[in-house]
Amino acid sequence: MKFFKLSALALASTLALAGCGDDNNSSSSGNGTNTPDVPVKPPVDNSLSEIEQAKEMIRTAKLFVSDNKAVTDAYEDVSDILTEKQDTRLGYTFDIPSDLKYYMEENDVSQLTAADILALANDAKFEVALGNITLTPENGFVATLSTDGKFTLNGTTKVDVEEYDYVYNPQTGLYDPVIDNKDVFTVVFDGYEDALSSNTSTDNFNGSLGFKSINIGTGTGTGTDTVTLNSSTKGATVSGQFSDKVVVNDEFDINYANKEGITLEKAVIKLSSLKLTANDSVIEAKDFEFAALDVSRKLADNSLVVRTIPYKFAITGKMTKQKPMTDVEITLNATANDADIKKFIIIDEVGDIEEAANKYVGMEIVLAIKGKVTKESTTTIPLDFQANLKRTARNVIELQGLTASVEGKKLFVTGKSSLDNNYDVVSTQFTVEQNKASIKLNVDANGDFIKDKMGKLGDIMVNGKDYGDLMDNDGKVTAKFTDNSLIIL
Repeated sequence: MKFFKLSALALASTLALAGCGDDNNSSSSGNGTNTPDVPVKPPVDNSLSEIEQAKEMIRTAKLFVSDNKAVTDAYEDVSDILTEKQDTRLGYTFDIPSDLKYYMEENDVSQLTAADILALANDAKFEVALGNITLTPENGFVATLSTDGKFTLNGTTKVDVEEYDYVYNPQTGLYDPVIDNKDVFTVVFDGYEDALSSNTSTDNFNGSLGFKSINIGTGTGTGTDTVTLNSSTKGATVSGQFSDKVVVNDEFDINYANKEGITLEKAVIKLSSLKLTANDSVIEAKDFEFAALDVSRKLADNSLVVRTIPYKFAITGKMTKQKPMTDVEITLNATANDADIKKFIIIDEVGDIEEAANKYVGMEIVLAIKGKVTKESTTTIPLDFQANLKRTARNVIELQGLTASVEGKKLFVTGKSSLDNNYDVVSTQFTVEQNKASIKLNVDANGDFIKDKMGKLGDIMVNGKDYGDLMDNDGKVTAKFTDNSLIIL
C-alpha cells in the first residue's frame, strides 16, 4: 500500500517538535483547539516617562535577545532524546508488525502464535520476511490478520538483531559478510492495531493505526535503554476521498490510480496523542493533523499529470527534560484554504505547478511556545511567545502580531514581507512596540538589517517624538538616547 504506507515510526517522528476564497480575499482561519487567536498589543504602563518608555523597550529587547540565545544553546542537543542504540531498536521494533503482516498476507495466514513463530524458525519464507531479526516470543504473543486486512499484535518477544557489512577478501576476490552490529532486546506490544488497508472497493477510505503501549528495552522492558511509547488503539486515523472507487490495500499505488484517471479529492491524517518516554525526557505530540489534495491536468499528449498539494499541518507538542530542565509546549498550525487550492493552483503545459494569474492561495501560520527552560543550570527562563502570519496578497505576507514576554514585560511586533514573482522574500519591515515606544526596522533580501551610511538601524520613537537611535557599528548594536545614555544590546 504505497500511498497510505503509514507506520507508528513515522508518527513518532512528529515528536521532533515537542512549518482563500473568491477573488483572493478570503482565507482559512483554522479556528481549532490548537490555533491561538491573533495577539493584541499589551496595555500601556503610564507610570513611565516617555524617555523611560524608550529605554524600557530597548532593555526588554535586549533581554529577549539574550534569553533567545540561552534557549537556543539549551536546545542545541535537545533533539538527541534517544541514544543511537535506542533509535536503532525503535526502527526494528516497528519492522516486526510490518514483517509479520507481510508474511501472513503472502502466505494466507490468519494467526501466528508464539508456538507458530518458534516452529517457523528455519522456514525460508519466514526468514526472508523478517530480514536480519530473529524473534523468540513468550507465551501469549499473538498476531492476527482479518479477511479485510486488519492486523493486530499483542505480547512479548525477544528480538535478536544481526547487521552485516561486506568486507573485501583479497584472497578470494570476493566480499565476505561480517557482523557489523549485534543486539538483543525485549519488546512488549499492547493493543497494536493496523487497519490501514482494506479489501473493499470504495471512494471514501477510512483507516487507523495505533497501540496502547509499546515497551522497548532490556529484560522485561526496564532499564537505562528503555523506550516507551503510549497512544491509543486508533491513535492515528487516515481518510481518503477519491474521484472513483479504489481498493486501498498493500498493493495500492496512487500513481497507478492516477494513470487510470483517479485522483485524490482529499486526504487527512490525524493523531490524537502519542507520547515517547526515554532517558530523562518525555515528549508528547497531540492534535496532529495533516491534509492534502490532488490537482491534475491532461496534457497535450493525453497523459494525466497529478500533483499532491499539502494544505494543513497542525500539531501541539510538549516536552519535559531534566537536563537542561525543560518544560515546554509548542503549537504550530499552518493552514491554507483547500477551496482556493482547487480554484487557483493550476498545472501548466509542461506539468509545473503555478498560481493562476492575479490569484493567490490565502494561508495562515500560527506558532506559539510556552513553558520554561533552565539557563546555565541555575536561572529559569519563562517562555511565552506567539506569532501569527497571514498571506494577504499574491506578493505579501503579513506578521499580524507577535508577542514575546520577557520577565513579565512584553514586546509586540508587526511586520510585512514582500515577495518577488518566484515567491522569494525581497524585503521586510518590522515595527517593534512596547507601551507608546516603537522602532521600525528594515530587512533586505539576504535577511540582514538595513542601516544607513552612519550605521543607524532606526529611530526610537515615543508618541511621535524621537528619543534616540538604534545603531549598528561593525556588528555592535547600541541604543543612543537623547539624554546621552547608552544601552548596548
